[in-house]
Amino acid sequence: MILITGGTGMVGAHLLVECVKKKQALVATFRREESIEIVKKVFETLAPKHIKDFGLIQWKKASLNDINALEEAFKGVEYVYHCAAKVSFADYKYDSLKKSNIEGTANVVNTALKHKVKKLVYVSSIAAIGAEKKNNQINEESNWEANQNHTGYAYTKYGAELEIWRASQEGLPVVIINPGIILGGQLWNRSSATLFQNISNGLKFYTTGSAAVVALDDVINILIHLMESDIQNERFILVAENLTQKELLGKIAVSLNKKPPSIPIFKSVLYFLFFIEKILDALFIRKNFLSIPFIETLNSKQHYIGTKICSKINFKYKNIDDCIKEIAISYKL
Repeated sequence: MILITGGTGMVGAHLLVECVKKKQALVATFRREESIEIVKKVFETLAPKHIKDFGLIQWKKASLNDINALEEAFKGVEYVYHCAAKVSFADYKYDSLKKSNIEGTANVVNTALKHKVKKLVYVSSIAAIGAEKKNNQINEESNWEANQNHTGYAYTKYGAELEIWRASQEGLPVVIINPGIILGGQLWNRSSATLFQNISNGLKFYTTGSAAVVALDDVINILIHLMESDIQNERFILVAENLTQKELLGKIAVSLNKKPPSIPIFKSVLYFLFFIEKILDALFIRKNFLSIPFIETLNSKQHYIGTKICSKINFKYKNIDDCIKEIAISYKL
């Protein structure tokens, strides 16, 4: 039995599709009933021949912070894909990020150890690498820079990884993947799929940093391969290509036959907006979204190297231009 936490998220939903195709016994966690129907629509689009098997998935309503619900979800489980996470760069959401990503992952780890799970594969993020700003070439050997300010999201994904490594020290085989921006479709209101919506709606602005990207299909294929392999207690950065944010948004715009964003938002502008937000926050008008670490992230030029996985398994990244074109076609349907 395989458990997928976050079964209604972008990665979780598409992972379910591929696991169902392999006739695997599945348990998936969710938080809202309506999300299951959304995943069913993904199946109807991507795997219509397997829609009858959708009903074989055991759905378990479980927050990562609900120990009793997790206990129920883990019954009979041998393998775990931990995909559930809270994603936000809003400064004011740090506490909820910490509760979900760090404390929630600790709960998953503790429950997995208790139930003697055979292997756990964790979906982290390149944000958790946290390498020093002056280091422009980032790989799996790059270390977290403790003396550097990071976004709340980065802190909590790094903290979650520490829980995963703790599991490995206690005897649970684990693998961590650190994908860049995952380009995928279908769930258009979530994750990077919102980029296609925003550009379709006429997005005019872009920030001046770089974007490390990878196709969702590649992430799913690698997850399954790593789970089924003997590889354990390693991490893999998953990045097919490093683009400027202007280049990425431009490619998406062209694929949708839309005008590419043309107005840069420079760091100075973001700092001004940050100052305004601070005033509004102090006056209780609106909560502060921007933070200095997030502004630095939006302007970062760091280059992520994702070739380690290619040396470990027989794998080649999907061409990003082809990936964007495929997503655009499905968006237009």
